[in-house]
Amino acid sequence: MFSAGRSGEFVLCVALRHLGAEREVVVLKEKENNFYAFPPYAKKPLGNSDSHMSWHKSGERHAVSRICSGRKWTKDARAQAESTVRMKPPSELKGVAPLYHSGIFLDGFLELPQVGTNAGHSILLDADRANFRDDYIIIRVYLVEPGAEDRVPIFPDTGPRILHMVKQTAPWLAVEVYQQT
Repeated sequence: MFSAGRSGEFVLCVALRHLGAEREVVVLKEKENNFYAFPPYAKKPLGNSDSHMSWHKSGERHAVSRICSGRKWTKDARAQAESTVRMKPPSELKGVAPLYHSGIFLDGFLELPQVGTNAGHSILLDADRANFRDDYIIIRVYLVEPGAEDRVPIFPDTGPRILHMVKQTAPWLAVEVYQQT
């Protein structure tokens, strides 16, 4: 299911079938127990932006945004410092912990990159079959202790929902897409 990339890096691009179209919604990477989640348009198609959320084997979890001006990448160091949290390393996770949270605004789905834009293997989740509406879609990714998949939270007012477990990493990854009622 995962595609091995450079130097043992595992890459998974999650796509969603919705409104009769298939679009990428999140890119996940794991390398040496460091976990990363990117919006599908990071570095594409603009080529000058990078944003991601990550949880490192050191226990540091943070969000990073940076912009490329000419040939130089500039990070928003203040925002990164404010978003950095010290936790246990992913390998010591007990239960479930969040890695990534994003959303797709009303009428924004068709503007997302088509399947195959980002590197790695793609999995396709079927929102049409799950009766999603043309409305705001919430995307969450969690790290999950093996065997704790029943502890992935379900938020109040959750309507149509898809939960996909990726068990090729340790801890596992849970990808959830849903809409509110």
